[in-house]
Amino acid sequence: MEIDHAVELLREFIRFDTTNPPGHEEKAILFLEGILNKEGIQSEVFQPVAERANILARIKGKKKGKPVVLLGHVDVVPANADDWDVDPFGGELRDGYIYGRGAVDMKAQTICQLLAFIQLHNEGVVPERDMIFLATCDEEVGGQNGVEYMLNEVEELKSASFVLSEGGCIIEENGHFHAQVSVAEKKLSQFMIKATGIGGHGSMPHKDNANEKIVRASQAILSYEWPFKSTNIVNTYLNGLLKGKKVNGFTFKGLKESLNDKRFKDFIENNPVYNALLRNTVTLTILKGGEKVNVIPGESFAYFDARLLPTEKHEHFFKKINSLGGKDIQIIRIGSGISEPAPSGYNTPFFKGIKGAVKKTKGTIPVLPFVTTGATDLRYFRNLGITAYGFFPATIAVEDILRMHGKNERISIESLQEGLDGTYEIVKFLSTVTSR
Repeated sequence: MEIDHAVELLREFIRFDTTNPPGHEEKAILFLEGILNKEGIQSEVFQPVAERANILARIKGKKKGKPVVLLGHVDVVPANADDWDVDPFGGELRDGYIYGRGAVDMKAQTICQLLAFIQLHNEGVVPERDMIFLATCDEEVGGQNGVEYMLNEVEELKSASFVLSEGGCIIEENGHFHAQVSVAEKKLSQFMIKATGIGGHGSMPHKDNANEKIVRASQAILSYEWPFKSTNIVNTYLNGLLKGKKVNGFTFKGLKESLNDKRFKDFIENNPVYNALLRNTVTLTILKGGEKVNVIPGESFAYFDARLLPTEKHEHFFKKINSLGGKDIQIIRIGSGISEPAPSGYNTPFFKGIKGAVKKTKGTIPVLPFVTTGATDLRYFRNLGITAYGFFPATIAVEDILRMHGKNERISIESLQEGLDGTYEIVKFLSTVTSR
C-alpha cells in the first residue's frame, strides 16, 4: 500500500488533540468518516455525549452474524509540551520518524487498519463474515463512552467471532525478532490511600501528622516484593524466546526451573517487561498532601497504579495491601467495575493465520502468545468469551515502546510501512475465516 498516503493521514490524525480527559474525539472521528466517505464506504457515527464520538463501518460478508472487528481507539493520554522536543500534536516528520502523542498508542495502528479495510473493499472482496472497522473514544480512562457504550448500542458486537486491536507488536532484541500476540492482559487494580490527622503549625510537630502516615504506609506497600509466578501464557512466551540460550551466566532450560535461580531473578528484575510479566506490580503515581510549607495538613493522599497477573484475585490482592498499609490509613479502590477477563486461547485459526501473515512480511520468526501489562478495550470482548488479540504487525523499537506514555512519542516510517503491509495480510486472512 502507498506509504506516503499513510504518512500524511497519520500526521493529520495526530494533529487532532484527543487528550483524555476530556477527550473531545469527535473531530478525529469525523476525519475518519471523511476518509471512508471518499472511498464510497458508508459509516455510522455514534455520539454518547457532546464532543465524544465513535465510528463503525462494515464490509458485508457472505453469512450473517459473528462479525470480525478491527478495533482502534482515537483518544490519547496527556502530553506536557514543555517536556517534548516537538509539538506533541504537530505530527512532525523528522529523520524518518513521525512524532506526536498517539503515534504508537494507537493512531498508527488505527490508520493501518482503516487503510487495510479500505483496500479490501476496493478489491471487491466479499468476506465470509461481516468485517467491521470500529474506532472509539475513551479507551484511556476506561472505555465507558467508547467500547462499553458501543456494545450496548450495537448488539451484534457482543457476538463477534474475533477482535483485533492493540497490545503486541514485533520486537527486536540483540538482532533477533519475535512477534508478541497479546492474548491476555494484567488486571487493572488501581487504588488510593488516605490519611487524616491533626492540622497545625509546622513549627510545632506532633504524632498525628497525615503526611507522615501516608509516607509510612506508602513505603510499606512499595517495599513489599511481590513473588514471581509462572503462568501458562508467560511460560510459553519466555520458553519460546529463551530456551537453550545463555541468560545472565546460565543456560535457560525452562521458566519454572529458572525461577529458583538467583541469577535469573536478577535478570528478570532488571528487565521491566519481563518483571511485569511475572509478578503483580504496584507503582506510586500521585502524592497529595499540604498546601503551605509551614502548615501541617489534616489530610493526605497517595495514588497507586496496580496491575495483577491474570491468575490473581482482586480480593486477595487488597487483603495484602490492607495488611501492608496498616491501621493509620484508609484504602479506596479506583474504578467502578472489577474486570476479570479470561485469556483468549491461542490454539485457534486466528493465531495460525496471524503467524502466516507475519511469515509473509517478516519471514520465519517466533510468533508467541503474550500478556499485555497494561489495560486495553479488548477486556470487554474477552469478558464475553470472544477471541480477542492485541497485535500490530510492525517492528517497534523497545526505546519507542517506552516513549508511548512519555515524551517524544514516535513511530518510524519504516515501521509504519511494515504495519501497513502486515495489517493488510492479516485482514485479508480474516476475510477468509468461517466462524466456529
